[in-house]
Amino acid sequence: MVLLGGFLAPSAVSARQPTPMELEVIQTETRTAFEEFLKLWQEERYFEMYEHGRRQSKELIGLEEYATRMVELDWVPVGLAPQTPPVVSFRFRTLLYVEATITFRHKSVADLQFERTQSFLMLQEDGEWRFDLLQMIRSPFYVPVTASNP
Repeated sequence: MVLLGGFLAPSAVSARQPTPMELEVIQTETRTAFEEFLKLWQEERYFEMYEHGRRQSKELIGLEEYATRMVELDWVPVGLAPQTPPVVSFRFRTLLYVEATITFRHKSVADLQFERTQSFLMLQEDGEWRFDLLQMIRSPFYVPVTASNP
């Protein structure tokens, strides 16, 4: 019986890595979710953005406070930089980062713009890709800690 437990433990402990096909599906899903979220952000539809937030984010910041903080930000995205498409960095089956170069414009001075490459944490919850709302209220200057950015 001990011998059988020894054979079962390694297979149960080692998680199966996604196949190339599964990775492609994950990348497609996350790019779509990211582009939808970015569009809401561009249109300053903060109540709808909140619905795409992670459960943990929603526990830390309420809908009204989130919307108020987003309205107070001076910068809003214009769109993705055309020369650099978003890159999905897979970490786990349900956790990844999307690195994107975004053009931001000042809300009051439309001619004032700059590009910034940012990494956005995305987690899958209940079959949907969710965002860190706290990162959003600090954008475009917040940079999440990643393995390549300790």
